[in-house]
Amino acid sequence: MNERLKATFYGLSVILVLMLVASLVFALFINFDWMSTRTLQWVTFITSILIMITGGVIAGRMTLYKGWMTGALVGVIYVFGIMLYQFLAHDSWIQSYQILYFLIFIVATTTGSILGVNMQRRSEGY
Repeated sequence: MNERLKATFYGLSVILVLMLVASLVFALFINFDWMSTRTLQWVTFITSILIMITGGVIAGRMTLYKGWMTGALVGVIYVFGIMLYQFLAHDSWIQSYQILYFLIFIVATTTGSILGVNMQRRSEGY
């Protein structure tokens, strides 16, 4: 398997697992009324960005070069999956405000992957 595709797969896997865990935690918050709806909206958005950065770092650490390309690939595949799920499961197309969210997610995975490549190089003594 190609190195970039393998890194993309692991990055996406980490993102999906962390998103499922975060969804479970936020469902508990909603069930027990521990947060207001407005606060929960911002907490979920910030958590999503942090998870995307984490997935990008994982993908970047597995890649030796061009971390921006690996991160952008992870972000685009994730956003495409969300758009496909929204279209097929909820029968709705993307809203105008979601475009900004999707761009932020792609930038977050790209930044995380760039950081991941640079952390790997630094730890190897370059």
